[in-house]
Amino acid sequence: MATMGFIQSTQVNSTEKRSSIIVPQTFTHAIAFGQTGCGKTSSFIYPNLQDRIKSGHGILLYDYKGKEHLSVKFLAHQARRLGDVVEIGKPWGKSINLIEKMDEDELDKFFDNILHHGEDSKYWQNSAKSLGQTILAILKGVAAFSTSLYAVDGIQRDVIETNSLEGFAYPTTRTLHSLVQVCKTFEVLQHFISDLNALVKKADSLITQAAKYALTESPLTTHLKTKLTDVIAKKEALTSIIVKYKNALDSFGSESNENLTQNIIGSLLSPLISLSHNESFNRNEFDITHELNSGKIIIINVESLSNAVIESLNNTLLYELSKRTKSLNTHPVSVFIDEVQRVVSKNMDLPIDVFREAKVDLFLATQNSALLKEKLKEDKFTALMGNLTRKYYFKNSNDEELETERSLMELETFSYVASFDAYMYEHKSRPLFLDREKLILIEFKYQRSQQVLERFLYKYHTAKVILDYDARLYRDNKVIAVDMVTQKEHILDSLTKENIEHLKDALDTLLESINAHKLEMQRYEEFVA
Repeated sequence: MATMGFIQSTQVNSTEKRSSIIVPQTFTHAIAFGQTGCGKTSSFIYPNLQDRIKSGHGILLYDYKGKEHLSVKFLAHQARRLGDVVEIGKPWGKSINLIEKMDEDELDKFFDNILHHGEDSKYWQNSAKSLGQTILAILKGVAAFSTSLYAVDGIQRDVIETNSLEGFAYPTTRTLHSLVQVCKTFEVLQHFISDLNALVKKADSLITQAAKYALTESPLTTHLKTKLTDVIAKKEALTSIIVKYKNALDSFGSESNENLTQNIIGSLLSPLISLSHNESFNRNEFDITHELNSGKIIIINVESLSNAVIESLNNTLLYELSKRTKSLNTHPVSVFIDEVQRVVSKNMDLPIDVFREAKVDLFLATQNSALLKEKLKEDKFTALMGNLTRKYYFKNSNDEELETERSLMELETFSYVASFDAYMYEHKSRPLFLDREKLILIEFKYQRSQQVLERFLYKYHTAKVILDYDARLYRDNKVIAVDMVTQKEHILDSLTKENIEHLKDALDTLLESINAHKLEMQRYEEFVA
């Protein structure tokens, strides 16, 4: 049997008494420890993923290696829920705004994580963080004003341009992409700062224009009054934000030391450039927490993201899920985090204690407790373990600090000890194996439903081909095409139907030009003769 990802090819003795590890649906969380190849994913993650999908839970899973999405889709197909699967982090998936739900405190932690380069760089880190937070605060005000203005006149604005000489075009979304655009050069940043007063005047002008347009389309109604009142309020809020942060921004303005400001800009942008170019994390297209609450199965491809970014994303999502305690209608959600040491740190606050009421269940996995202790430090590690009701320990090269005489080093693959019997007995799990060919067939079905080939490799849109995503290649407008029959991979240029038609038209134009030139030369030669 062909296998892939975490799936093991080792066969299990059918005469041994084995049972699947299924965690009770009490929302009290579980964790599995075990070295690579011990069977924790096939014995712990997969069976519980299958169980929760069958039970109709909303699912959130981080795909670190870019392959686990195949297993999730297969299990979803088994439960007739393939239509619920949503991918994030791929060009053919949904896009989110990574910082959309982050408040000031969460942004502070985000910048601390992503800008941290040791104590020696503290000045640059704090200065870069101050610049980033200030710009994002203003962009948040611009975004709110733009959204409110759209409700009045229905005009979609990507930017708001001022009327001043060499005026700045203010992005109407608060994203990392917008932040990088504002800070891409010292001169651009100066225009952003110097044009803030002009932005307020432009906002007044836009409100007047929008009101005139709305009144020509329909009479002044209570509904229209409400919209106009809201847009005025948003403009006043934007003005207050500008007043609040003007002094802080002036320290980076035209009177500042250009070399110093350039260095601060560099400190801010260097860890953000790559992420800002990834459209999957810079568009307000999809609300993860809302969709989880409606039962979606969400896979986030994080193989190209840094640990700091993954941690920040995870913190924000779990915090948003914890707020479901205030809701009267909560759909159960299960969150699967393998390699959990990649998304935790001593700075994070996991609100696990409220997840039971919010109907959120956590399934965590890591190689050993030492990795978690290193990231969380002793106190937070102890607190985390205290909030995890079920703990499973598989084979490991180092024995954990368990009150048991059983050595983890001597456990066989797929065997484990567990907290539910105080680690007294060795248990044999029933691992869940998945066949690669079946995984590929379901992936083909899924990509067909999402029209992936039509959108990214139209030339092969009727072929037995699936696309594999590689962030580095995609930046060069290339995709990996996998032949379903031969399993061979081919790196090809990504071309849509529009691309192909444009190239064909360009070729036809070129050939017509060449033929016309040949005809002209032929006539000339005949004339000379």
